[in-house]
Amino acid sequence: MAPGSKPRSATHFGINLCALIVGLATVSGLVHGMLGDLEPVVIVLITSAAVGLVIAAGEFAWRRGALATDTGLSGKALRRLDPARVLTRLWGLLATLAVIALAYWIFPEYHREFYAPFWRFLRLLAPVAVPVAVLYFLWSDTRLIEPRESYWRIGRCALGRFADRPSGPELRAYALGWLVKAFFLPLMVGYVVDQVKELRLVFAAMAASGFVPHSWHLIFCFAFMGDLLFCVVGYVLTLRLFASQIRSTDSTVSGWLVALVCYQPFYSVIGAYYLRYDESGDWAHFFYPATPHIGDTWGVCILVLVSVYGLATVAFGLRFSNLTHRGIITSGPYRYTKHPAYLAKNLSWWLISVPFLNSAGVVPALRHCVMLALLNGIYFLRAKTEERHLSRDPVYVAYQEWIATHGLIARARRWFRGAAT
Repeated sequence: MAPGSKPRSATHFGINLCALIVGLATVSGLVHGMLGDLEPVVIVLITSAAVGLVIAAGEFAWRRGALATDTGLSGKALRRLDPARVLTRLWGLLATLAVIALAYWIFPEYHREFYAPFWRFLRLLAPVAVPVAVLYFLWSDTRLIEPRESYWRIGRCALGRFADRPSGPELRAYALGWLVKAFFLPLMVGYVVDQVKELRLVFAAMAASGFVPHSWHLIFCFAFMGDLLFCVVGYVLTLRLFASQIRSTDSTVSGWLVALVCYQPFYSVIGAYYLRYDESGDWAHFFYPATPHIGDTWGVCILVLVSVYGLATVAFGLRFSNLTHRGIITSGPYRYTKHPAYLAKNLSWWLISVPFLNSAGVVPALRHCVMLALLNGIYFLRAKTEERHLSRDPVYVAYQEWIATHGLIARARRWFRGAAT
């Protein structure tokens, strides 16, 4: 990489866009077509598989069949297959999943109806995932640069061979990585299933009264559908084979705190009792029918923002995951700013909820604005903790330096300076 140039992105944005198109076409066909009576979780599983396959095949061609250098895997076999080592690694994976399953069983949160699609998702995925996992462990055994990795060490501990236990830092990184997956994957599956149900309602409304009256809702739904599909794919396909493994996980309390409060069950309390900024209605209530031209423009701005938000997740390809470093993304919306998703999402909340417009008066409007500003502050802290974590990677430092010179804000500053002189 030449000094001052933009670092190469860990993903190919064009490939990810193709996967997005395939994903949206697949989910639309399954929801609206002859198979529209499929249960939503089956639609999610089929669509996620389509998205994952397109990205995997596209990246395989992009990398010309070569493994990325930072996967911990060799491009050719380094040793003979050791069945005992494979079984030990599989035992480590099984022990890890058993601990996670125990946690799901213990905590009442995971007995709520919201998580029922996730349990169905796992039951449908297991017949494919189990044999694929065995084949993957067999294949990777001869190619791992360090065959006695975390799975092997966890497996040895599960067998009572504690002399081979992982070191403290290794165990911490391993546990945090799995904790991220265990916490966020059930949420994303639940969210995307709800989005499939919403899309089904939109298509039903379109069939009854035409495309135009519901086009805004369709685009809005597609933006979040793309975002959530790539989230599910990212949390499922955490594999060295695709260079989508976790390089590191944020281990700071502050990083985890500001991330977790943005998701249920924590945000269920925060949003309902402390930061309920959207009580006065939404944008359409204030702009229609009195000022339809303003309303139309306002609605387009919302769609632009939520589309940028969705594309920011799409840019990750197989690598989306909160609180982790799985490769530095510099393409797509990340070519213009370090935090396009947070920026677009937070701005969209102001346009959707219009907290500054309140029929009850100025004081309630001011109170709602303060609450939304506090929520924006949480996302500002998320951005800063993520930067702190990713800055351990020199590639991200180079990317920060490039954005500081070539990013959207830097370009705007240069334009204003030129306009003022």
